[in-house]
Amino acid sequence: MINIGLVGVGAVGRVHLSIYAELENARVVALCDKIPERAKGSEEGIAFNIGTVAGSTVQARAYTNYRRFLNDPDIEVVDICLPTDLHSRFAVAALEAGKHVLCEKPMARSVAQCDRMIAAAEASGRALMVAHCIRFWPEYVVLKEMVDSGKYGKVTSAVFRRLSLLPIWSSENWIITPKRSGGALLDLHVHDIDFIAHLFGMPAWVASSGIEDEHGVGEVVTQYGYPGQTVVAEGGWYYPASFPFRMNFVVRMERATAEWDSRGGPLTVYPEGGDALTPDLPPGNGYTREIAYFLDCVSRGSKPEVVTPRDARESVRIALAEARSIRSGRRVTL
Repeated sequence: MINIGLVGVGAVGRVHLSIYAELENARVVALCDKIPERAKGSEEGIAFNIGTVAGSTVQARAYTNYRRFLNDPDIEVVDICLPTDLHSRFAVAALEAGKHVLCEKPMARSVAQCDRMIAAAEASGRALMVAHCIRFWPEYVVLKEMVDSGKYGKVTSAVFRRLSLLPIWSSENWIITPKRSGGALLDLHVHDIDFIAHLFGMPAWVASSGIEDEHGVGEVVTQYGYPGQTVVAEGGWYYPASFPFRMNFVVRMERATAEWDSRGGPLTVYPEGGDALTPDLPPGNGYTREIAYFLDCVSRGSKPEVVTPRDARESVRIALAEARSIRSGRRVTL
């Protein structure tokens, strides 16, 4: 059983709580949030009942002071579900306190902040993983296996999309405050940036166009520099409130095309000269799979390999290069 301390009991934090309630090897022992009502308690270190989550009653100690939270000797893993601009400071403090750290994506607001997190993890010897859930999402996992196997030949073109309405649900509207979140480019589009790098490696360059306003870069289309391949991703959140979120991809290989859309229908492979196929998917969703994987790494005393801290750093670096390309109107070399 691994003892979890979760900091940031907002929308994403509640998702993580529901997952821990389902995992047999995880126990949430402490919650920390600056808003006492979120943690259902106002006294430091007092046990409380946060209610029924996924059919289970969860009890934990409540903290509003992060230093006191980190001094709790029962906490082995700190799960950080805070605004992006707080990731580095809170992760470094947790690592220095001897805790393993799972941190929500993106890794941080700048490459320098990412580097501080990496240095703290290396100095502490503790595990650090950024929760890039798409690397664990079943349809994307199968796509990765398909491409890596070479079963259908080399990828010739790939298009990824992730589109949403403007997210106005965050506390103090931090997600649509660009200094805090980095806008849609770093908060939403980074999912596909990270998966593209996971699939093809680091691109030689990026060429981006997009829309930037008081909410940051809210719409972006990027071509990634891979020799002999056309790889494009689009991301944005400037859609009406009635517009349903969607993520999808179409990946063309030499002998087949793979397609999936979150709005419905299974992952489908269309081979050359054959009938369409629907591959079997691993169980679970990306959120559950990423957390279960990280806890397994902690229990085995190994460092995460599916997504390393340096992988997460490079995804931030690519995103910031895309922002520079949008502003300059020019290709940016990586």
